[in-house]
Amino acid sequence: MASVVRGTGPEAADSVRVLRLTARDKTWRAEAFGVQEQQRRGAWYLPQKMSLKAGAVNLPHLVRERPAHSLTLAADDSAGIILVDGSADAVLLWSVLVPLFETLIEPIRVRAAGPAKSIDDQRRLWSGIEERYRLLGIADEALEDFRFGGGWHRLDRPGQQRARLRLLDALTAVDPLQLVTRHRSLQLQALMAGFAKKAAKTGTALARRVLTRALQPVVSGYFAGDWLAVLDYLQAPPHPDEEVITALPEPRLYVGMSAHAAGMAAEAGIPEDEIHAMLAAFLGGPTSLSPVEERVAALREWWTAFDQAHAVQRPGMRTLWGLVDDGILGFGPDEHVFTQQLYRQVLPASVNEQVDRLWQSVTLQRHAKSIVSNPLPHHLMAEALGPALEFWHGVALTAWFVCEGPYSRAPLSGVADYYSRPLTALRAAGCPVAPGLFQELRVAEQHLGPEEMIVKEREELPVDTAIGSFTMTSSISRGSRREGFERVRDIITRHRHAWAEQYLDSYLQQRWRTALEGVAQAHHRFVAAKGRPPTLVQFAQFATAAANQWTGGDLGALYTAIGEPAPAQQERPARLLAGDGYDFARRVFAALGGTAADDDVRMNQPEEAQRQWQISRLASESLRYLQLYEALGQPPTAKQFGSSRLAWPWPGEEVEGWPLFQHTLASLTNISPPASEPAAGAAEAAPGPPESTKHVLAKGANAPVRTESVAVRLITTGVPVDVSAVLLASNGKVRSDHDLVFYNHPHHDGVRTSGDTVIADLPHVPDDVHTVAVIASIDLEAQPTASFDQSTTWHVEVAQPSGGGLAFMPAPFVSGETVTIAMEIYRHGSGWKARAVGQGYGTGLAGLAADYGINVEP
Repeated sequence: MASVVRGTGPEAADSVRVLRLTARDKTWRAEAFGVQEQQRRGAWYLPQKMSLKAGAVNLPHLVRERPAHSLTLAADDSAGIILVDGSADAVLLWSVLVPLFETLIEPIRVRAAGPAKSIDDQRRLWSGIEERYRLLGIADEALEDFRFGGGWHRLDRPGQQRARLRLLDALTAVDPLQLVTRHRSLQLQALMAGFAKKAAKTGTALARRVLTRALQPVVSGYFAGDWLAVLDYLQAPPHPDEEVITALPEPRLYVGMSAHAAGMAAEAGIPEDEIHAMLAAFLGGPTSLSPVEERVAALREWWTAFDQAHAVQRPGMRTLWGLVDDGILGFGPDEHVFTQQLYRQVLPASVNEQVDRLWQSVTLQRHAKSIVSNPLPHHLMAEALGPALEFWHGVALTAWFVCEGPYSRAPLSGVADYYSRPLTALRAAGCPVAPGLFQELRVAEQHLGPEEMIVKEREELPVDTAIGSFTMTSSISRGSRREGFERVRDIITRHRHAWAEQYLDSYLQQRWRTALEGVAQAHHRFVAAKGRPPTLVQFAQFATAAANQWTGGDLGALYTAIGEPAPAQQERPARLLAGDGYDFARRVFAALGGTAADDDVRMNQPEEAQRQWQISRLASESLRYLQLYEALGQPPTAKQFGSSRLAWPWPGEEVEGWPLFQHTLASLTNISPPASEPAAGAAEAAPGPPESTKHVLAKGANAPVRTESVAVRLITTGVPVDVSAVLLASNGKVRSDHDLVFYNHPHHDGVRTSGDTVIADLPHVPDDVHTVAVIASIDLEAQPTASFDQSTTWHVEVAQPSGGGLAFMPAPFVSGETVTIAMEIYRHGSGWKARAVGQGYGTGLAGLAADYGINVEP
């Protein structure tokens, strides 16, 4: 019933389409559910961005057609939607179809998610489902296999699939018009209850007080977004303070006023200097130039220097790859084709200093109360220039690599296709690139010289034989070149000059105006929906990108530019990053033990190359650490920094690496080292090892194991548990459903279960298995009130035939966990290690299996 089309590109939104609509249906859909039509009726609460679970409406079809994979396929049909495109299909799905189908398939969805946390939770959940089914007129027998205590956990996979089909048959037997009508009644009852709760004292209520996130789809779905129609249905008068906004104010931008200072002075009869002084006071800066105007002037100056650098490029010079900052930090020697921060060498110092000054600070969206350092100002400046820079720099580099080598990703005849995305954006901005450029490039490509191999190494070796002597020559090439670069360069330069003369000013204006008007419109939408202006933190959710590009991260300056008062002033903490971000990251890389990994290391020492890559990632992340430190006013915790998402190339992994990382940054910035803090996921060591001869692991710690049989025994107190194992590939997912080893599938690929023990015969584990995860789980229906807590604890003992052993005794769980990843046996280089995990799940074995990529068919 619904089709999801994935957006292409990192910022592109998905789109959805409702299928099988007649021409009449489509007309009704556009009139009732079009975004602009709903907003004209006052529905400013429509979310600008939404995650739409479109798969819910497709699940019944998938259950019949693809029963073994229906849940996975339906889960894949989630779409990230931006409603500003006016998608009536998205509103129809969000407000009517998805709520209807989620109610109908709720039994299937609940069983797929696994049991709730406690017996009482499960009883309440299934009682609610049964009541909704009764009100919808669905036969009680439809839930026979699904309801709590109905024996679902005893069904095998085919039995569960048959139960789902019986449920669909029961739903099909109900008159669809009656079903939809009753569901509408349920939705309207919830709306009436919400209205009555808010109208108890005055007899009526404001729309923004009633319309919670759960009730907004009801008004859009059954009243086309018209709150006055809701009041008429409820036979209630409008609230005296109700204001139904049918159109938003047009954005008014306060940028460029200094250019009109002379006229304003003449009209007011005062000196021009006084006008400039008043503008400076209004803008809160030292001059009458707004922050936007300053940056536009800087971009024009930068473009002139950029254009000149490309115009004088000639064979024998270094390629200009690196002239535009792409934000990628490298820690090895510059390649022949790429020079990091080349702009520092090529562009005038005054141009670079201006960029450093104007784009030196940003606001972090999640920490909007402070303006912090921006370690990569030239990258942010390039983002402000957008698709024009992406295309004109890209096509010039393509010309160089086609002609001077060593290779090019696209031929000259293919640049229109290769750069289609920025070219499309330029056309949309009203600043198209002349088609004649591409025709001239195709012709020029035909007149390039023949390919000449570029010799990287050449060696001559004399050889003496019985019949005489000769010289054997060997060479290693690195691509090819073709004569004719200057002609191609001049074609591109001529077209770039013509484009800039015709469009650069209007393009720059379009860039800042689109960004600022978008912020102003989002501000107006917020006021219309909430009846009040956003707080500074709420404003940052939709204004940060524009502020960072055009006002140096200053949200107050952006408020001024859109003509709105700022609710609060941002702080400007002391900068921890005094110099260049690239230079600081390189110093962190060296301090952490990083060395450049050349081709020889990558080929012959892959483990060391991987370690160096992990150090380089940490060095790059050090810049974000400093930004968080400035914003928080103190060192970020491991959780705030997100340390668990990174690889830590030390024996103790994150437990050892996190404090080392923090102290390294403290020493390089001359700040006090942070107080001792456990890494994310770490816990205090459990007191008292089970056996004195065993090495006790703290949570998160690891230790090597020999490449032989290893037995992981899970010892519990309180209630018995099921012990299983999951075989995982290097991506952390199973290769197939057979990689779950448990009591019904007790051995697979060198791993077997035996009672409370998992035994992995490591020499016989296939090469594509990277990790064996040992799992302990409680069946809530068999043990209704059990969970891992103070009375139901567990610990692990690891033993091998050659002797020695490991132990792990975690602290008791406290959040109702019923499943835990107890231990992992994983490959490390040419050997194996054991890691104490102790991660609990409250969503049952099904939730954990879904994380591992196992097809969940509970």
